[in-house]
Amino acid sequence: MNRIRIGVIPAAGKATRMGYLGRILPKCLFPVYDKPIIHHVLENMSTVGVEQVYVIVNYYKEKIIEYLSQVQPEIGVGLEFVDQIKLSGIADAIMLTSKFIKEPFMVILGDDCTMTQSLGSIMRSFYEHDAIAVEGVVCEDNIDILRSTCCVELDQDRQIMRIVEKPQEPLSNLRGCGIYVFQSDIFKYIERTPPSPLRKESEITQTIALVAKDGRAYAEFINGVNININSCEDLLQASLLAKRLKLGLVEDLGMKVRV
Repeated sequence: MNRIRIGVIPAAGKATRMGYLGRILPKCLFPVYDKPIIHHVLENMSTVGVEQVYVIVNYYKEKIIEYLSQVQPEIGVGLEFVDQIKLSGIADAIMLTSKFIKEPFMVILGDDCTMTQSLGSIMRSFYEHDAIAVEGVVCEDNIDILRSTCCVELDQDRQIMRIVEKPQEPLSNLRGCGIYVFQSDIFKYIERTPPSPLRKESEITQTIALVAKDGRAYAEFINGVNININSCEDLLQASLLAKRLKLGLVEDLGMKVRV
């Protein structure tokens, strides 16, 4: 399997819906059992051979820099921090790395909570389809979660036919996660991405929709569990699962694992 050397972690945003924790920490430093979310993100990147990571920061950036600088020897990757002065969307955050990246790269959102042994399936899909964009997906039974996140519609080859952010009427039961692999061509699509009507931000979902129109966007199922952390209950669920994994109480980290 081909490796990906470069990773990008957008971690600039606030957690306005998380109460006290969101007032004292950036969301990427919320604890999931024994380590912050962003530490789990970096461990997931290591499963595909990432060596250099660009971390996009803004809110409480000094706390992110302090933590990652302390654990860098343990994580074993190079780290560069990039300021996103204006919080204008994930696509714009990724665009800040365009001057550094000229090869395929992985993006995992700083608040993505995915428990997996490997992201190899996403890598295989990326290279097998000669894709410009591949997004990790999971099956989602909760329609309210689908309405508050990203929903995709695929063909039989898992090519993305449609992808919508926060749909009132979900296209399917497939939820897009904050895990992506991109060719550097994605920067050209980001330049063409208009701000969203509601939030006035450049959404990476809309960028992928542009790639899909050219037939170069795919999705791949994550071999593990993804928890969309938007509440204290979600954070507790993620911590309990991480604890069970560390204690060896979960034998099969598949799509059907539940806390």
